[in-house]
Amino acid sequence: MPETTIEDITINFTGQNKTKYGLFPLFAWYMVEVIQLEQFFLNLTVKTKRNHNKAITRRKPKYTAAQMCIGIITANILGVSRLWNIRDILGTEEAIARMVGLPKFFEQSTGHNFLDKFQQWHIRQLDKSATQLLLTYGESHKQDVLVVDIDATTHSLESRKREKAVVGFNKIKKGKPCYQWSVAFVRGEVVAQKLMAGNTTCKAPFQELLKDVKEKLNKAISIVRLDGGYFSSENLEFIASERIQVLTTERYDWIMAQKPVINPEKWIDYDKNTKLLDLGVIKVISTTDLTFRVVLVEKEQIPFNRKKVKKIRYAIIENLAFRLDAKGLYQFYHGRQTIENYFKEAKNPFNAGKMPSSKFQANEAYLYLVAIAGNLFVWFKKNFFPQNGKISLLERFETRP
Repeated sequence: MPETTIEDITINFTGQNKTKYGLFPLFAWYMVEVIQLEQFFLNLTVKTKRNHNKAITRRKPKYTAAQMCIGIITANILGVSRLWNIRDILGTEEAIARMVGLPKFFEQSTGHNFLDKFQQWHIRQLDKSATQLLLTYGESHKQDVLVVDIDATTHSLESRKREKAVVGFNKIKKGKPCYQWSVAFVRGEVVAQKLMAGNTTCKAPFQELLKDVKEKLNKAISIVRLDGGYFSSENLEFIASERIQVLTTERYDWIMAQKPVINPEKWIDYDKNTKLLDLGVIKVISTTDLTFRVVLVEKEQIPFNRKKVKKIRYAIIENLAFRLDAKGLYQFYHGRQTIENYFKEAKNPFNAGKMPSSKFQANEAYLYLVAIAGNLFVWFKKNFFPQNGKISLLERFETRP
């Protein structure tokens, strides 16, 4: 790594130097000096003609494409909910802007115009930049056993005027136009993603995401963990043809429709609210002859603000090459619940749900930048909080005399 230009980080909270982002300079140092983020966006040609190095004839832009990407990523990390708020919130933070390589934070119109210029080849360039970052600083490609978690979330939209925003599979806000965002994770890092119209099921991009992960990491996928939304005979047969191990769930009544032999005495307690029953290897769906091991789950939950207990039943399906008992299998499957935390963080602190444009590819580019911001934060935490237990970030740095 070349010699750093930031030797000391001093945080002042007096006079005109007051800022509510007191510890962000440490993260800025990480982006600029350690990651050298700007270098990964230098080949982005949003402001040039396709297949030409010659810039479009117009006045020289105040911000390069790389600076615009870094500015949007910085705004996401600092919690700016929408681009139109960027100058109101960060307009006076000139010192922070200079730390990340900007003369100052740009106007909202500049950010929107930049994203609106994205075309499909620009999305591919951004995807390539994200992959280069992943291969340089991530841990995904270093895994001996590649475990891929795939999940999807719905982005409700304010207006149907947004391209491909249609009323579709929106369980939380029924009747609202939406997008569907599918993401593939390895070790908590975003490796591949796909934004789709609101009436697209999560099953549609599944095979494409798996192939994308395999190509990017140049490694065979060992195990894929999924929720029940991806369950279909087509996906199961694809997984079998690719010799991939799968861990997923299926509806309880679908398993019961196969008329398995149930011995009530074989239920075991996982905890006081959860019971498990190992059915062994059986046929799981009528449209395929493939067989999988099945563990039934019966769980009691008390929903928030309710006194009545809700009983949840589902089945865990697997064809793993190694044997886990029912309790171990339950724990291994629910390791993927960290994905739900990622989507909560992406939609709240990183504002992934605030689509900035009426153009679909602009919103797709925005989500790529959100994913890059999320990966940067994951790597930052892994580098500075490697120990188990409580540790202060400032304890990682010695105060110079």
